[in-house]
Amino acid sequence: MPSQERSRLTVDAIIQASTYILMETGWKGFTTNAIAERAGVNISSLYQFFPNKEAIVAELQNRHAADMHEELHKLLGLVSEQKSLREVLTLLVDMIVSKHKVAPAVHKAVFEEVPQTLRNSCSDADSELRMLFLEALKPFMHNVPNPELAIHIIVVTAQALVNNITVERPQLLESAEIVTELVALYENYLERPPT
Repeated sequence: MPSQERSRLTVDAIIQASTYILMETGWKGFTTNAIAERAGVNISSLYQFFPNKEAIVAELQNRHAADMHEELHKLLGLVSEQKSLREVLTLLVDMIVSKHKVAPAVHKAVFEEVPQTLRNSCSDADSELRMLFLEALKPFMHNVPNPELAIHIIVVTAQALVNNITVERPQLLESAEIVTELVALYENYLERPPT
């Protein structure tokens, strides 16, 4: 097996082990020794790729952001087929909620237990995410004086609401009602009467 392939497999094993540990024990049990043991790699191999557990969390966040971006790019192709703001918002909100259904325990651990400074380390990814949302929603935004600010508010509140639901009431992630309610919230915010 080529060295690059082995390296990729090692990194993937470390990330999978990290996900498992965050789900099972949270931040308190999230140590490089526990991760290396769970991944079946030597601790020195772990440190070859990640200098500390914070770097592993950053990689988890980067992978999550990359997955979200990939999904958003797919959805952007469908946006032109949508006839209303509600249809576009439903696509976007449903995708966000669906992504949090996959591993709510990991999202909960990151949101509740990982230090705030680490959670804020993805500002470039968030900026790109906002641009993708703006691209998707701008054709449907009428009478919104500052579309960039409106998108920033939508992205921040969507993250806060979905993270809170993931932590406080994860069963709502399985309900179509949460998507309906979030769509209504954002639709009412973006559909403004002329001033």
